[in-house]
Order: sequence, then C-alpha cells, then structure tokens
Amino acid sequence: MLPKSLPPEFNATRAAWDLKHHQRHQKYADFFEERKAPQIPESFLKPQSLWLEIGAGTGQFFEALARLHPEKNLVAIERDRMRGKRLARRSEEAGLKNFIGIRGNAIAAAMTGLRPNSLERIYILYPCPWPKNSQRKHRWHFHPTMPKLVEALEPGGLLILASDQKFYVDESHYVWTQRYGLEVIKYGEISPHPLNALELFPEGRTKFERSFLASGQPCYELIVRATKNQSLSR
Repeated sequence: MLPKSLPPEFNATRAAWDLKHHQRHQKYADFFEERKAPQIPESFLKPQSLWLEIGAGTGQFFEALARLHPEKNLVAIERDRMRGKRLARRSEEAGLKNFIGIRGNAIAAAMTGLRPNSLERIYILYPCPWPKNSQRKHRWHFHPTMPKLVEALEPGGLLILASDQKFYVDESHYVWTQRYGLEVIKYGEISPHPLNALELFPEGRTKFERSFLASGQPCYELIVRATKNQSLSR
C-alpha cells in the first residue's frame, strides 16, 4: 500500500508514449533462455483447464479454487523465498491432483516455460505497483514478458488483475486494450462477479485483499478476455 500523501494517477499521455517507444529487448529474452524456469507438469496441459496465479503468496486462494474446481488444473507461482517455500509445502500437504505450488520466478516461466494458447486464466492479484515514474517498465503491463503472457492465453482466455492502486488498473486497462486488443469484461472497484470468485471469498481472496477491505481501502479490478483478433505487436 502506498503512502496516501503520494497518490500516483493514470496519465494517458505518458502511457501512450511508453507504448510508442516500448520495445521487447532480445537480450532480455536471451537471458532467460539460458536459465531454469518453473515447469508446469505435462498432465496439467489440457485445453480449457489450466489456470495460473502469478505472485501467489502462500497459495491459500488457489488451493481453495482447486478444491472448488476439480475439473481445472491450477498452478501458483511465488518468487519470494519464504512465501514460496510455504506455497510449495501447502500444495504437497493439500494432496490435490489438480493443484501445484511452485517457488520460482514467474518472469522466467513466462519467457520460456509457457506454451502459446495454453492458459484459460491468468490471475495477477495485488502486484507491486512500482509507483515511481522511473519504475514504469517493471509494471506487468509494460514488462517485456507481457506479450508472452498474452500469447499464452487461449482464445477466450481471461486475464484477471486486482490492485489497491487505481492508477495501476487504469494503466493496465489502457495498455491491454490499446496494444493487445483484449476485450474488457469488468473494470472498476471490485465486486462479486462470476469470473472473479469474490462471492466465494467475501472477506477477500488474498492476505492483501482481506487487509485492504477490512480497513476500508478501495480495491480495483480488471478482467479482460483474449480474442482471435488481438495484437501481439511489440
């Protein structure tokens, strides 16, 4: 959560400039080609079944979803050392055939470990907003991995984002519609919807969301859908 004295705001002019000058650097892709990426089990790679959560924390949300949707295969990835270890332990102790928690780098997984048209859903819940202007390139929608994530979505696949920072959701909306042609399903303050599972977790889906909602902090969401005509231009 950012200090209330420094509320960043969405700037369409700056976002348009970033889109115009943004390039996917080959050196970045080459860096990850030579490094081990988290691997999704082959048994999970079935059409219209694979859900991925990036920055999953200890995996409580995805474990619960896996129990509610035994017909789906859920993969949760967390980079942080301690949370990632707890996530991996949680998935082992859960004993679910359709849920796996991985301590690893989701960026490496996106760059080299995801197949095109393989994901039915991607969840990015409360990522670091990188609020300073100099940090814009680290935001998921501007990141060099974003084309890979969009490419990994099946036609009709969903990308589900939530944040306590309105500027982040507004900026994601601009980039995902203007650059990638993703179709907006839901946009604004979070509220129960068949595609966000919030009705099943009224107090919040994640630790951050529960904390924000309990304190009265507004939270925002964006749900977009991949289409056959989406653009993957860099």
